Amino acid sequence: MTRRQRLAAAAALALAVAVTLPAAQALGAIPAAAPCAGIARQLLLGLAMVLATTAVHSVATVLQAELCVWPPLLAWCAPRSHRRLLLILLTMLITAAALLLDILLWALLYRQLGLFAALELSLYFSGATFTTVGYGDVTLPLCWRLLSVLQAVNGVLMAGWSTAQLVYGVQRTMELRLQVEGRQR
Repeated sequence: MTRRQRLAAAAALALAVAVTLPAAQALGAIPAAAPCAGIARQLLLGLAMVLATTAVHSVATVLQAELCVWPPLLAWCAPRSHRRLLLILLTMLITAAALLLDILLWALLYRQLGLFAALELSLYFSGATFTTVGYGDVTLPLCWRLLSVLQAVNGVLMAGWSTAQLVYGVQRTMELRLQVEGRQR
């Protein structure tokens, strides 16, 4: 990855955090009591979060794409199958980190809005909602429930994107295998 690409990735991630965390404050400081929000406020918050998670996944995608074509890594991975498996593992770890960061960003938003008293509970709800598991044992106040729907939609979109990232990493690994087999014949 070039220096310019690393700077662009860092800028995108910084922008995502800068937009997401103060989103609640930008829309008006909301005290711990978390008064009800209107549809417009929830839609704006949801849109800000979709943009933030898109930035996170964009950075992860660029990082994975660059790693999968980085000549020193490919030269190291190509000759041995267990090394190619490490490339798949690295792709999976980057994808998982992006998903966990998405869940954390949503949890921080809920916490900032005062919808949950503890970060752990906010993380639990965010994880269950983002993955669309939705146990139902912890819920948002009724007047905030549109926000959880937006998070679930966001989670479905990011799950699809993450699947594409993993498929790309596996495809690159298979291409390396075919290249090695072609050289041995």
